[in-house]
Amino acid sequence: MQLIEERGIEGTSMDAIAQLSGVSKATVYKHWKDKEALCIDVIGGLRAAPPEFRSGDARRDLIDFLGYLSQADKPDRLMKIWPKIIGYAIANPNFAHALQEHSFGPRRAQIARILAEGAERGEIPAGIDPGFAMDLLVGPIMHRRFAVGQVPAQFADQVVDAFLRGAYR
Repeated sequence: MQLIEERGIEGTSMDAIAQLSGVSKATVYKHWKDKEALCIDVIGGLRAAPPEFRSGDARRDLIDFLGYLSQADKPDRLMKIWPKIIGYAIANPNFAHALQEHSFGPRRAQIARILAEGAERGEIPAGIDPGFAMDLLVGPIMHRRFAVGQVPAQFADQVVDAFLRGAYR
């Protein structure tokens, strides 16, 4: 964390990581294949997995999930390095893919589960692409969080209802 804050990922070497950690470089490589894998683990250690939403009602679960995302606190240390992480990801597609899977995979899996269970119960149409659903549902929430600074109380309801109206077209 300290090295990423100071130097960014591109300026952080395995030598520097080993030196700061007080271990040999071989020890670092024993646990991580490269600095990107180590960074993904560091990032993962700062974020809590979202709780499972399983009310038995797809609309309610989606609203609760988005409500959680709209209010979940991001650790200060993560927010401090996040621009450096994103900048590095833009220039390094393999890192971007690993970051996406690690950071957004659990969210995508939960949305996929909610959609599949809702389709089984006949609450929503079957066959909605979970990745596209995540873009449509999470995008407005993240935009409000980062561009506006807060998400209004009923915004998750509005996003889910707009999504569901579009799903039935």
